[in-house]
Amino acid sequence: MPSFPRTTAALLALTIAGGAGATAVPHSLRQAVHDGAALFAGGRFGSTRTYVPLNGFDRHALTCQACHSHGGIGPGRTPGGLALPSLQGAAAGYPKLRGGRVVTLEQQIAHCIAGGLGGQPPRAGSADMTDLVAYLSALSRGRAFATQLPAP
Repeated sequence: MPSFPRTTAALLALTIAGGAGATAVPHSLRQAVHDGAALFAGGRFGSTRTYVPLNGFDRHALTCQACHSHGGIGPGRTPGGLALPSLQGAAAGYPKLRGGRVVTLEQQIAHCIAGGLGGQPPRAGSADMTDLVAYLSALSRGRAFATQLPAP
């Protein structure tokens, strides 16, 4: 399974633990977040798309991390240069209402993999999807959830 940068691993460890003195995270959850981070960094999901970084010459495989740099911690850019916000706290905004329908975090991940990467998204509820949701949720740990309730 692909690895992810040490800085991402260190930030992720602090995010999961919630800082010094926090309660321990169960091993299975820790493993799911780790596996999700690895999928985020190197998962192709069957895509054959590649890109050339703005300041580079060599082609690279298109993965989630190609656009959401540093494991999604901090702002990113599409290969075409479009700015993307940090994914820290993004999971806290789901489910959300978009175009008159409810969109879950799993559906958003599937949309990004199918559209952005041109890959085949993991099935809803599969181990890979669960790991990706666990990883993105870990990036939102401690953030207030922004549930959008309909007006009374």
